[in-house]
Amino acid sequence: MPVYAHEKEFPYLTGEQNYPEADFTVEGGLVAKLSSLFPNEAITVGKPLKKLPDDGSIPGLAGWRWIHTPGHSPGHVSFFREKDRALIAGDAFIAVRQDSLFQVLTQLPEISGPPRYFTTDWVAARDSVRRLADLQPSVAITGHGPPLSGETLSSGLQKLAADFDRVAVPDYGRYVET
Repeated sequence: MPVYAHEKEFPYLTGEQNYPEADFTVEGGLVAKLSSLFPNEAITVGKPLKKLPDDGSIPGLAGWRWIHTPGHSPGHVSFFREKDRALIAGDAFIAVRQDSLFQVLTQLPEISGPPRYFTTDWVAARDSVRRLADLQPSVAITGHGPPLSGETLSSGLQKLAADFDRVAVPDYGRYVET
């Protein structure tokens, strides 16, 4: 079975390069402090690895398109279906803050930027969130937290896009530009 990925993600999927190490020094709660224990090793997908088509289509998923949404990783992509405005955002933004143990345990929905301890490019992350907000999705599934829809999604995503530098970018950390 083919595994499609953005070409900038290939080094991590061919075993050539590990993902950047987690930033346990980043501003955040207990989960951020424990992040150095999380795996970041490359994997080797092998022959099934295929480059996503340049036209934005997704083989086998008619009506869906992929959107390059870097920041959390260089080749991060999100998926969008125009007909019902459905979005699979991955970790471009998330529905439960991951650096707070309380929020991870309670799973209370709160639209947040990508996980702080594994996001290496905050400028790209901000641009990606703004690109996704411009789509005005009706429903979103993120890499962390419950699916979102309605006012929770629309107002939360617009607020995150408008205030990204203040609410998502940590005050300090290895990958934060000062």
